[in-house]
Amino acid sequence: MKHILSAIFVSLVVRSTGASLTPATRSPETCGDPTDARLFYRAYNPTEVDHFYTTNVNLVNAANSGWPLQGVAALVFVTQEEATVPFFRLYSAAATDNFYTISTTERDAALQNGYVTVAGDPFTFIYPIQVCGSVPFYRLYHATKKDNFYTTSESERLDFIANQGYTDIEIAGYVLPVTSTQCD
Repeated sequence: MKHILSAIFVSLVVRSTGASLTPATRSPETCGDPTDARLFYRAYNPTEVDHFYTTNVNLVNAANSGWPLQGVAALVFVTQEEATVPFFRLYSAAATDNFYTISTTERDAALQNGYVTVAGDPFTFIYPIQVCGSVPFYRLYHATKKDNFYTTSESERLDFIANQGYTDIEIAGYVLPVTSTQCD
């Protein structure tokens, strides 16, 4: 119940501040409509050592027993918007790992290595370059734990590298920030 109430509160806060998400330089030819952006929730299973991201809070709540909601990682689109590309979600049961990428080459390599696409894929869209007020969505990886981790927070990124054994892989893409509900 605690996680459901947290998700509802976060949704209300972001929705009530939606007007502040519109970049001053928004151009319909180059930017997605930020009012179409959706919360991208982050959950973590400490037993399986896996981070999971979704726009569907019901998925987090359904898996609540082992996947506590950590917060909102960013804002993403659930339909193709101007200048956005698919953010593919793949899963490996053998590695117990959720993996997200905009690269069709990475997606295809993951499929060759036992990952499968998740139903409804692609289910989110993000920017491939920094435009429209977007921020980097950093991808880190823990080789021993086989965990992909994504964040917009530079301090969180540096902490995971310095103190938690993760390696900085790349900027996975660019997302709209959620300043008042950033994951800690």
